[in-house]
Amino acid sequence: AGRMEKAAAAGGGHRNADDVSGSGARRGQSEGRVGGSSSKAGGEASSGKKRAPAGDPLHTVACELGGITMIQLVEAMKKDALEQESLMAIISELVSETVQRNDSRNRVSKLSLFEGEVAPIPAMAYVTRIRKYGGCSECCFVVGLIYLERLKKCEPSVCLTSKNFQRLLLVAVMVASKFLDDFYYSNKHWAEIGGLETAEINYLELEFLFRIAFSCTVLRSEYMQMAGQLRQYMMTPSAAADEVSKLAIHGKDSPAEEGTKTAKQEAGEK
Repeated sequence: AGRMEKAAAAGGGHRNADDVSGSGARRGQSEGRVGGSSSKAGGEASSGKKRAPAGDPLHTVACELGGITMIQLVEAMKKDALEQESLMAIISELVSETVQRNDSRNRVSKLSLFEGEVAPIPAMAYVTRIRKYGGCSECCFVVGLIYLERLKKCEPSVCLTSKNFQRLLLVAVMVASKFLDDFYYSNKHWAEIGGLETAEINYLELEFLFRIAFSCTVLRSEYMQMAGQLRQYMMTPSAAADEVSKLAIHGKDSPAEEGTKTAKQEAGEK
């Protein structure tokens, strides 16, 4: 009987507390009419959920920051990879045109280790061969151009010619494949693609990496900038010539050629 009385008394206390909280809730509702928006904002802030930075692709943002699920991530990555396939035709044409241009202007790279006899295969066919037998993603070709651009900053004379694209382009794409792709072929396989000896490509790989100070990381913004330059070149080759000339595959103009440049071109190269 004593326990029942205590339980009843406790229950009465709870009822009183409910009445107080109910009146408090009613007061909160009336106050909420005035400061409802601030209450909502406070609720979102108290939840602790962060928002993804504006402009970032959803498949590069963690789910905790408002990104997409794993299934959506896979689909987004597949779509992103398909969009890169269109760049291959542009790269093939650009490399071929560049080699012809540099040869016609008798440009020579000072990196003698990458020089050899005239390649037994056209530049455009060589890009196709690397893509077919290299087993690497299309992104590796874009990143390879970025690596060549970094190489050019260390050695301004670097440019693709018929005597060095067989080695320079191959090593750049091979290094990109090793850094980006989960699965990649051995140096022996890459040497067979390029018609080189395994010992030679091993040495060239090390030389290339030391020349760029092992700077293999590429930000997405850098990649998108390079991809944008390539697409611009495809749409308007003549108008985009100055922009593309900033890439490492082009060489430095001779004094006679520099004298024919316009002020706009000089400002663009700077």
